[in-house]
Amino acid sequence: MQLFDDEWLVAAADALAGLPAVEGADAVIDYVIGGAPGGKLIISVAVIGGRVSAITAGRSSDPDLVISLGYDAAAAIVSGVATSEAGYMNGTLKVEGAHARWMLDLRSTRLAAIEALAPVMANTEI
Repeated sequence: MQLFDDEWLVAAADALAGLPAVEGADAVIDYVIGGAPGGKLIISVAVIGGRVSAITAGRSSDPDLVISLGYDAAAAIVSGVATSEAGYMNGTLKVEGAHARWMLDLRSTRLAAIEALAPVMANTEI
């Protein structure tokens, strides 16, 4: 499967469904990923109580956060090679919206998500 294609999104949703609950970790996040092999991608992720309730291709109607980054940076983050914090600090990842929610409230969810995605990434072409 190819990173961020429909098959990958289904596998990621399955892997992320079991994330631990985190009170207050709620957000709808649109990831805008530039430079992908097929062009710009937008992936919407809904998080309720620290658990991913939906991950779909396309823009959501009312995101709390919009995260913009390049394909290579996104691949490095979901592969666990880089962190979103480092991307934010070096400017390869831009956060629009509820910055504190992204940096603080969703931090443990983001970290757990990378761990949960490891088996999916083992079968993913980048």
